[in-house]
Amino acid sequence: MLPEILLNLKNYQEQNNYFNMKQLNLIFLLLCFSTFCKGQLKEKNVTDSILLASRAKADKVLKYFDDLKTSKILYSLDDRYFYLIFNDTPFYKEYYVALDRLGNVEKIRNLTTEKKTYTEQRKNAENLKLIADAEPIFDLSRYNTLDSMSSIPNIKHSSGRYSYFVIQNKDGKIFGEYRLSAITSPFPINENLWMFFVQKLSEEISKDCD
Repeated sequence: MLPEILLNLKNYQEQNNYFNMKQLNLIFLLLCFSTFCKGQLKEKNVTDSILLASRAKADKVLKYFDDLKTSKILYSLDDRYFYLIFNDTPFYKEYYVALDRLGNVEKIRNLTTEKKTYTEQRKNAENLKLIADAEPIFDLSRYNTLDSMSSIPNIKHSSGRYSYFVIQNKDGKIFGEYRLSAITSPFPINENLWMFFVQKLSEEISKDCD
């Protein structure tokens, strides 16, 4: 199943001229090798306490944006690298946040206002297509409202670093929360939205490594 997921990414690139092979390799490394991961836990051993720990890290990040009283989506890898989308008009607000190894906020980048090179502008246009294909991303009826997930019934594949996802409405109510391996099949969220987060995080983390 892992090769199939990566093959789907490659097919997407061929159809939409989206990822180049360097980006695909970076995404593969980003998702599959847990250099910063806290142990190689099997999916069945992921407990509610670990999900709560991920939620606590996410809440710590979200507190930096308390002044934005709107719906928001957060996606993270290893409870260390975070991508946030805030529902706003006429455009969404987007931020990248990185924590250091002690869990303190190390970097916050406002991606909505950052000046972009031509290549970055082109990538941004491609990312917007992924978001457009995933819309309406803030339709809360599309997300689970009952239980947070640390496992999925009838799972076909699960591997790689751990990821955390949550969407909150303007009152802070949680929807669609999960803490699962980054590569999980079936996808717990819209596939285009997942690819958007993977691509954007790979871009931002690579800047930190330059």
